[in-house]
Amino acid sequence: MTKIDVLICTIDAGITRVPKVLLEHMEGVRYVVSMQYTEERFLQQVPEVLKERTDVELCYLQGRGLSRNRNMALSHVTSDVLLIADDDERLTKEGIESIITTYEQQPQLDIALFRMTDEQGHFFKRYPSEQMSYEKAIKQGYYVASWEMTMRRTVVEKGLRFNELFGLGSDELACGEEDVFLKDALDQGLQIACVPIVIGSTNPHTTGEQFTKSPKVQRSKGATFAYCYGTANALYRCAKESLHYLVFHGKNPFPLFWNQWKGIQYIKRYHV
Repeated sequence: MTKIDVLICTIDAGITRVPKVLLEHMEGVRYVVSMQYTEERFLQQVPEVLKERTDVELCYLQGRGLSRNRNMALSHVTSDVLLIADDDERLTKEGIESIITTYEQQPQLDIALFRMTDEQGHFFKRYPSEQMSYEKAIKQGYYVASWEMTMRRTVVEKGLRFNELFGLGSDELACGEEDVFLKDALDQGLQIACVPIVIGSTNPHTTGEQFTKSPKVQRSKGATFAYCYGTANALYRCAKESLHYLVFHGKNPFPLFWNQWKGIQYIKRYHV
């Protein structure tokens, strides 16, 4: 029986990078490759190896929106355990085996968040030193990235999906979809833990790093705060975030706060 689905989402020419994400055939490992395309010419760039491998399922989605693409991949899962992946990361056989073992040994876990390094094997963020609940980890400064996320298929069967208002390619926001997904999971009473095991390497740069340059990322921060913590708490967090960039980076805090506030207002129309 297939044990784990690796969900690889990509768009347009990114499909040419996907073969390097695949490992040699492993029993119980299956890949769901969801390709978004903005023009039909990109469909001609699908590498033949993806069509030939029996452990790869290809699916296609026209348009943009990373959360839409992740939800497309989730609609094609068949395995007991799911791993969220991108087209520029490198997984390891030992990492895949560790994910499967973790779920076998900890039946109470619904979602497990693992570790990634950069290409040189160095951590590029601070991880909890030991396994702990996600709630405790975020209080210690941890923040989630999509390529750390794994879950049981039962999470999907409960109806959880990525909120398509958030994430790259959405109309008003550019990131925050992982935090929102985990907030929804907690609201359903699911058990989420950070697990101190490295499963591979990836490019450490994320959309969130564009905070001071991108109003869309700034709106995303405010919207994510509001979705996860409520409006009053979000205002406090937005003010704190803006002052941090004033004190430590010399940035004007007013446009940063204003755009975060617009993100709060935007998401309030749909959720808060």
